Amino acid sequence: MRRALAAAAVLALAVTGCGAGGKEPAANGPVEITIWHGQEDASAKSIEKLVAEFNRSHPDIKVDTESGGATADGMLPKITAALTSDAYPDIAYLYGSWAPNIARNPKTADLTEFVKDPAVKWQDFWASEREAVTVNGKVIGFPAVVDNMVVLYNKKVLAGAGLKPPGPDWTWDDFRAMAKRSTDAKAGVFGATWPISGGEEAVWGLWPMVWQAGGDILTPDHKKAVFNSAQGQQALDRLRAMAVDDKSLYLDSSPAEKGQKLFESGRLAMFMSGPWVLPDLQAAKVDYGVSPLPGTNGNHETISGPDNWVVFRHDEPRVKAAATFLAWLTAAERQLVWMSDTGSLPIRESITKLPGYQDYLKKYPGIDVISANLANAKRVRPPTTRYPRVSAFVAEGIAQALLGKSDAKTALDEAARKADAALAVPGS
Repeated sequence: MRRALAAAAVLALAVTGCGAGGKEPAANGPVEITIWHGQEDASAKSIEKLVAEFNRSHPDIKVDTESGGATADGMLPKITAALTSDAYPDIAYLYGSWAPNIARNPKTADLTEFVKDPAVKWQDFWASEREAVTVNGKVIGFPAVVDNMVVLYNKKVLAGAGLKPPGPDWTWDDFRAMAKRSTDAKAGVFGATWPISGGEEAVWGLWPMVWQAGGDILTPDHKKAVFNSAQGQQALDRLRAMAVDDKSLYLDSSPAEKGQKLFESGRLAMFMSGPWVLPDLQAAKVDYGVSPLPGTNGNHETISGPDNWVVFRHDEPRVKAAATFLAWLTAAERQLVWMSDTGSLPIRESITKLPGYQDYLKKYPGIDVISANLANAKRVRPPTTRYPRVSAFVAEGIAQALLGKSDAKTALDEAARKADAALAVPGS
């Protein structure tokens, strides 16, 4: 970053004085920045509330919030298109797996010097989060959330099917059996759901199944696909059998993910998701429980997705303003507000020491299980710029298999063929 020492000094001053409501705007008016947050429901309301608080206490910076015209899952193509013009935001919410892709764009800012300032407390973020927002030594933003996948189950639906909640040693065979038994086609009740809308959410649940069985997504050098191994085929075969034979999977083709609404309305027994849905379940008064994912040979490995607030460069003042806002937003006190509103997990270690942390645990039954489940998040998605394309190919294959249009081997082999071609492109 040019003028790095000066930039760090400005950030330190801004962060230290972030509670000073008596500051006057700059002579030429506040620096205006835009954030595309991609959040929905409780998360959208929370970020809007926090931005309003920041704007009140920082008259020299004005943050405008927009959804970006996309949910978080669709933000990468939206940003990629926007970056070809001047109509891109200063900050955007992007999945951590997209960091290698977006970091290559010259309009992505470098905050490496900013985060060295002691006021930011960079080391307070979990190591996995710092890793997810750093590409080849370049810090491209701030950690946004850390999460992991669990199984949420509707206690009443399971009880109505004569089933007990899943135990700590349950398997994917148990998952299939419970889903089949709790499905009631006449009543419109399904055992579980799987997204087939073509986005990352379609593959998120498949990777833990592959990892648990000893498989992987790509070779260690990221040059070839290996998700079509025996482990991958077995995982997709099981899901295909649930969808085609048992008819226990609700196939969700909606970008808005209708599966969650089915779960909230008592028409879905089990829902593979994460902490971000807890506020909605609370609002819907769902009597739910939380369990780690089913396991394979005792391995209950899950998937975790550290996501990022990525900063884009328009000019130096706007980059500084964006970094100042994110340092404020990700401070422990503000994050506890965000967590209490959204059910998100702590992104800083110091948050767990705050007085209100125990109230947060009480507010969201099962959040302690999800927090502990971070220990089962042992691997990350491949940090390659081609991962989004690989993911899209696999999502397409999953949809073909679950709709009964292809068998698992054919679907994954075709996805692997396309992935290998994408991975072979120089610079991937």
